[in-house]
Amino acid sequence: MRRLIAGDKLPLIITNLERLKMKKLKLITFSNNVCTTGKLYHEKDMVCYTMELPWLKNAKNISCIPAGEYMVKMTNSPKYGPCYKIRNVTGRTDILIHKGNTTDDTEGCILPASTIGVLNTMKGTHIAGLSSRNAYVKLTNLLGGESFTLIIERH
Repeated sequence: MRRLIAGDKLPLIITNLERLKMKKLKLITFSNNVCTTGKLYHEKDMVCYTMELPWLKNAKNISCIPAGEYMVKMTNSPKYGPCYKIRNVTGRTDILIHKGNTTDDTEGCILPASTIGVLNTMKGTHIAGLSSRNAYVKLTNLLGGESFTLIIERH
């Protein structure tokens, strides 16, 4: 077997080992014609609830993203500041996990919440994810800014 020399690229297996060490979070959701609510889990522990747009066949800016497995990395959004970016969503770009309460606060992103309830706004009464800031802090404390794998199940 050849020895590695300075400047050699590391074998792909190293990258795969790093991915195995990443945390895996599972999002289980339920959608209706108004919104999609979910529960985000790390292992068997629920981290937070989530709020998203309803499932409208992955239509840009009006639908939640499809079920699947995604890589998620910390980014710095010009609009939301530090948040997580969901990578390689078919037909979509700039899908984030950021703070927000209702479907008015998202164009396809996932909003963490401490609970699901009702919020009265100038636009009317909405099903909402409440205490989003607290849920986002809990999520970022769990992840520590590290990349993770997100598995989404849609029901």
